Amino acid sequence: MTSASEKSSASTACDAEPSAARILYCAALLAGLVLVQARAELTQVERGYRPFLHAPSRVPYSWDMFAIRLDRCVLTWDPPLSVEGQRVGAWQDRTYPIEFDTVYNRVGDYGGAARAACGFRTSARTRTSLVCATAEGRIDRYAFDCP
Repeated sequence: MTSASEKSSASTACDAEPSAARILYCAALLAGLVLVQARAELTQVERGYRPFLHAPSRVPYSWDMFAIRLDRCVLTWDPPLSVEGQRVGAWQDRTYPIEFDTVYNRVGDYGGAARAACGFRTSARTRTSLVCATAEGRIDRYAFDCP
């Protein structure tokens, strides 16, 4: 004899099997996404894109549609800032360790964040340094005293 809970779990398991309509929906959705991506790639080739020779032109829905040129910087302060009772000598002291300290698009945005953080300085003379990898491939260094 089967208990009520066993009947319930058996019917749930049967309901979890994909129906023909679900499979068809998923297949149609996937096919649509593939077609849109393939069309974007072909449009780039038509516009002269050749892999490894030069960057592709921007085409809606292409693989690089959301790619933008970014600058990345590492921020430090000497002497360290005091934020919520912690000594912060570098921006990464307050964030999770990733490749760069924060994610901004331009060096100027990092500079603005560095200036704003100067409000937490512990000394009248606090030196802020930025080491930036630019979108053009340069490594630029900037330094200023907190205002």
